[in-house]
Amino acid sequence: MPLERSDTLSNAVTQWLPRPAGLSRMTLRERWNRVMHFQPVDRLPFMEFGYWRETLPAWHEQGLPRTVQTEADAYAYFGIENWQIAPVNTLLFPPFEEEIIERGDTYTIWRDADGAVRKELSDGIRTIPHYLRFAVETREDWQALKRRLDPTAPGRYPENWPDLVRAYAHRDYPLGLNIGSMLGKPRNWLGFENLALMVHDDPALVEDMIETCCQCVLGTIGKALSETTFDFAANWEDICFKNGPIISPAMFRRLVVPRYRRITDVLHRHGIDVVWSDCDGNIMPILELFLEGGINCMFPIEVAAGTDPVAIREKYGRRVLLHGGVDKMALIRGGRAIERELLRLKPVVEDGGFIPHVDHRCPADVTLENYKLYVRLKREIFEAGDLLPHYE
Repeated sequence: MPLERSDTLSNAVTQWLPRPAGLSRMTLRERWNRVMHFQPVDRLPFMEFGYWRETLPAWHEQGLPRTVQTEADAYAYFGIENWQIAPVNTLLFPPFEEEIIERGDTYTIWRDADGAVRKELSDGIRTIPHYLRFAVETREDWQALKRRLDPTAPGRYPENWPDLVRAYAHRDYPLGLNIGSMLGKPRNWLGFENLALMVHDDPALVEDMIETCCQCVLGTIGKALSETTFDFAANWEDICFKNGPIISPAMFRRLVVPRYRRITDVLHRHGIDVVWSDCDGNIMPILELFLEGGINCMFPIEVAAGTDPVAIREKYGRRVLLHGGVDKMALIRGGRAIERELLRLKPVVEDGGFIPHVDHRCPADVTLENYKLYVRLKREIFEAGDLLPHYE
């Protein structure tokens, strides 16, 4: 692959172009940036997107050392590399205090950080919770919550921020900036059904929530952008399901896209041209609208929900960057299914602009044996990774 900048990318990334002949050893940060800008690398970054809460305990029963307790432990054990997100709070501050309200023999009722009261099973199995109350059920609730979206509130940056800035200047990993959520968090504050109704019954209130989120992001990130550099920015939505988004594409274009554009215009002025949205489900009906808003990287690309990296690359070419996209269902089936899935993705990986990993957190019904096979095949088929797993 020639050392040429893709014409779909800004001039701000030319720092990643020069490289001696032979592609000598690179840092993870260099690899990640060069892949995201369709440039050759010595090896593909070997990244993943974590595990369900139940996965590591299940794997302990299948032979995973019990010293592997956290996601970081598992990444070290399997030889997985990682990005980091700077601890800049662009969402609720302070968040609601998590509180156990009632604990029964089989269930727990508790308030989460978004202010929702949830009833969940107490046996450790993660299921979709039953919501008893949401943070915003009246206009008065919204006015109270709105005060938590003041970008000038002290505490949005950690006390050790100056130390982090000094450390970031010497980093060898990709660093991201959190740019909040325009619709996903309002969905959490209102509830799915309430939001779906409110865009019709009280669109002004919904727009006020989205605009306030946008202003919170813009008012918060200026300090970070002026004091350090970032390789990407990360938005969180989770507004899509298997049949598409929670609101119509027309509403999304009117309410959300202009706010995205205001944020991404600022990012672009600071040289950040990789902006991802973490949105589960079928994003295809609004993918073009993400692009209109300046969000050009899709994450985590849930294949079984109708979002497929091969189809995206065929339709959008290099306009869309990809992060994720390995069908978790193949890992559940195991064996040849894993190999077929990785070989299916190989042409897109080789084209560039694609960091493949499981298309959400790895579920507990993927066996340890299947996951180890996936790790091995991913290294071999994609020539990925720089770290050897501890168990080899």
